[in-house]
Amino acid sequence: MHIPPEDVVLLQETCGVEFVEELKRQGRDVGWTELRLRRPLWSTPGSSYTGAVLLPVLVAPPPRQLLMKVIPAGSAGREASAHAEALDAVPAFSARHLVGQPYPARDLPDGRTVMFQEVAGASLVHVTPAGSLPPQEQNQVVEKVVRGLLADWNELGLKEAVPEQLTVSRSLTRALGDVWTDGGSLQAFGRRLGVFAPSSPWLYSDGMRLPNPYLLVDGRNPALADPAVPVLHGLGHGDLHLDNILVPRREKVVQPQEYRLIDLCTFSKRADVGGDVATLLLSALLPHVNHPQELPPDQRHALLRFIVDPDASHRTDIVPGVAARVTAVRDTARDVMHGWGDPWDVQLLLSLTAVALRFTTYTKISAAGRTFCARLAAHACGEVLARTQDGGVAARPPIADRDRDSFTMAGFGQEGGRTPVFVPDQGPRGRRWRRETGVPDDRAVLGFGPAHTLVAIDSVGGIRRWTAVGDPLPGVDGRSPRQRLGHQSLVASLTHSVVVARPKELEIVRFPREGGTFRPPSVPLRNGDHFLVTSGGDVFATHDRRHLTVHRFDDGAPIEELTCPPAMAASAVSMDASVVAMARSREVHIHRRGHPPVRWSVANSIPHLRNPLLRMVTPDPGLQLAVSPRGGHVGCVTFEEVVVWSTEDEREVYRRRLTDREAREALGAKWMRLVCTETGTLFWLRRGRLSIPTTDGGTQLQQSGTYADVAVDRDGTLMATLSTEGRLEVWDL
Repeated sequence: MHIPPEDVVLLQETCGVEFVEELKRQGRDVGWTELRLRRPLWSTPGSSYTGAVLLPVLVAPPPRQLLMKVIPAGSAGREASAHAEALDAVPAFSARHLVGQPYPARDLPDGRTVMFQEVAGASLVHVTPAGSLPPQEQNQVVEKVVRGLLADWNELGLKEAVPEQLTVSRSLTRALGDVWTDGGSLQAFGRRLGVFAPSSPWLYSDGMRLPNPYLLVDGRNPALADPAVPVLHGLGHGDLHLDNILVPRREKVVQPQEYRLIDLCTFSKRADVGGDVATLLLSALLPHVNHPQELPPDQRHALLRFIVDPDASHRTDIVPGVAARVTAVRDTARDVMHGWGDPWDVQLLLSLTAVALRFTTYTKISAAGRTFCARLAAHACGEVLARTQDGGVAARPPIADRDRDSFTMAGFGQEGGRTPVFVPDQGPRGRRWRRETGVPDDRAVLGFGPAHTLVAIDSVGGIRRWTAVGDPLPGVDGRSPRQRLGHQSLVASLTHSVVVARPKELEIVRFPREGGTFRPPSVPLRNGDHFLVTSGGDVFATHDRRHLTVHRFDDGAPIEELTCPPAMAASAVSMDASVVAMARSREVHIHRRGHPPVRWSVANSIPHLRNPLLRMVTPDPGLQLAVSPRGGHVGCVTFEEVVVWSTEDEREVYRRRLTDREAREALGAKWMRLVCTETGTLFWLRRGRLSIPTTDGGTQLQQSGTYADVAVDRDGTLMATLSTEGRLEVWDL
């Protein structure tokens, strides 16, 4: 086979000396006597983003114009076989909208593959990538492509399809593939942003609270629901951006119905049917959002909401033409899939979440463009949860403060951007059940036992119990003397047991599975200076202000002892006591099992007594401490400020000064309770009123009457409240 000398030189420079000999053997096998590069070259020889070398060639006999593609070894090297599989899937569609492989691909000794494709539209001059078209022509093309994908390419498959029920996390993990699994680029990008645990499960976009999409893919955060949704599978291109769609012109007029799809290396017969539609939509929007600066907030917010939850009013804030670009993809797809309706909308939102997350890893997209993609992922998955759960994590309506924006403050889309701001407002959403205990008691204590059972202990040690759905369980009556102090009881989280602090001893009551009650020997207390630490669950702890002792819950035997700081004012432990917090008036000490202790300072002074001279003659004020169930966060409320720390990386994640009203209301409040969830949200009970202090200004929760106690389960998914009138309520968090 003859190859012109100047072409041999160019082929050797771009593909290697040995490649030319392989090419000649290929020519002999198929009967070519001549091969030459088409001049002028269609594009500068070199590598595509996959590293493939693309060269237009003329061969004979018979005389043909082909595109020669040399694919590097590795995963991209399956393009030839994937392309052949796509051509065979639906021959009628392939003849109209794919490019053929008239000659078999050839594997090279070094692992590369060379394939020969027909030229789309039979021309390298009169065919244009859809991404280069003016907006109006581009919209015409994407409408035809979306309709062709769903109504033609997948017509037979969708007629016979049975949806697969997948959890949201499983569906997203599948769609993301290798960018997520095994520490892929998306996980690496997320770690640089600091959006994985212990980050908050919530993010804000223009004042709307949204789920953290990175944690939603992970699927293990108890604060984020992971519902199962029906997902349709079928034929999928896998990388259908606008430049992978070629469109011919005839007499300078674009022919959208004659589009051709190229670069089928990611083709799959078992693809998420919404994936190509979502990729096409986002690639059509990139020219509008891929700039050095983000869109103005009103434009950005309107566009994001128009994509995931369209409202005609959004159009007034969107740049003319961009809304038409969205509807050309989204509405065309819904028109074709109208028989599937609402489930299709949810699947497309899931697909948008996955594609938008994938786009955040593309370095050719600007930081502002990647931030838009991260926002879109949060909005889309928030809408999925809103549509799949009664009372779920809805992204609407927006909260009052429209200026809250995690993405801007966190530097989303920027490598090395600082960790997203703490979003601490995991408030109760829907009430699960309500019961009347019949025993009004302002010193009653509440706690969750195993399997979400609930236990209430009154001020004389009477125990009442309920199942996870509110059915009564056996309990015991109380007896004199009363508990030593308010909240001096604790419920075990692993066994059906309760510990009650009496004046000189700790009484343990167990409820065996076979029925009845069992009371191990009491744990002696040194009267007056020995106290029960009212947190824990797998174990319990006591302190005498000199030493804090961790005890086994079955018999009260001591298993660990820590030295208390001088003048200790408060203490709290995690469920298993692996994290212990002890505090003086202005200093918090954190002990983590297997790690050196950490010490943090806090501001603390009583309102109206903050003059330096007055502080010298007034006693040091107390404070409140809480440790999250698994020990990931420690919270503190003083008379001046509220602070939350992450114990995993020893950083402060939230701090604000208390309002004067909050500080005044804490003065003299009896039996206060501070509870910390695993996400770092604090619940603060004082004077019978429950608030979330980890929001700017504090959030007072709506309630009927006053509360005696509040409890959060070990997973952080349920909260229970007990009113002073004896009303028990269980809420989803």
